[in-house]
Amino acid sequence: MAQITLHNLSETERLGAMLAEAVGSCGIAALLLRGPLGSGKTTLTRALVEALPGGDQAEVASPSFTLCNYYPTTPPVMHCDLYRSPGSLPDEIAEGLDRPEIFSVLEWSEYLPEAEMPQDYLDISLQPCEVSRQLTLQAHGPIAAKLLRHLRQNWPVDSSAHG
Repeated sequence: MAQITLHNLSETERLGAMLAEAVGSCGIAALLLRGPLGSGKTTLTRALVEALPGGDQAEVASPSFTLCNYYPTTPPVMHCDLYRSPGSLPDEIAEGLDRPEIFSVLEWSEYLPEAEMPQDYLDISLQPCEVSRQLTLQAHGPIAAKLLRHLRQNWPVDSSAHG
């Protein structure tokens, strides 16, 4: 586990770029995002997608109404919002999670049924503070652990939160 504080949009964009780089080199298949409305889930996703090859062709928006947005990046990204799907997963999302060539970003991942959890994913909880955002990152699986190590080496992570 690690904790990161983001003080501004520039730091969010930097973290998104680091995640994009790590996704390309580590091959992680899923990023699960948790946090209240306005905590920065879509903003972090936008920063990540725009940093991937082909991201300049993506129009990243919240998938609140469409449930899923797909972006023409390398790897391709499936960006989903599970807020309106508690307890059951739409077929489109379940099928996307089963395709290892697609990188999945799931907002409101606390609504993802346990049986549908990917085998390897990075879980990021976002919590807005007065002048910043506090992120708690937790790796689940060996590829996510590699990604988290990469972030620890390249970001000033709060040392008290390592586990």
